[in-house]
Amino acid sequence: MSKMITLLILFPVIVFFVSFIISKYLLQKRKKSFGLAADLTTFLLFFSVSNAFYVVFSKNIFLLLIGISLIIASTLTYIEWKKEKEIEIKPLLRKIWRLLFLLLCVIYALIWLIGVIRYVLYYIS
Repeated sequence: MSKMITLLILFPVIVFFVSFIISKYLLQKRKKSFGLAADLTTFLLFFSVSNAFYVVFSKNIFLLLIGISLIIASTLTYIEWKKEKEIEIKPLLRKIWRLLFLLLCVIYALIWLIGVIRYVLYYIS
């Protein structure tokens, strides 16, 4: 069981594709299935990005990720409040969560790319 959890944390792409396929089969709606898969994967990406960063740079950034996420959530809430004057919680949370998904995916991909480059350079030299 712990190997399964480790695999899912190391490769959140697997979780994304499996949840997308299952939800597409159950819901029959591609857009909604993509959103659901992104929502499920976002939670896992917090751990994946933190773990990958630790492996590549030997620094723990989990609390930093949480702090940055809170700042992003506060900023988006403020912007929404200034724009609409009345905040609808569910759409706001969806915007925040999806933005975090995009940011964490990009960070995760960059960390993996940097890690692969460092690994190749280490073994070339």
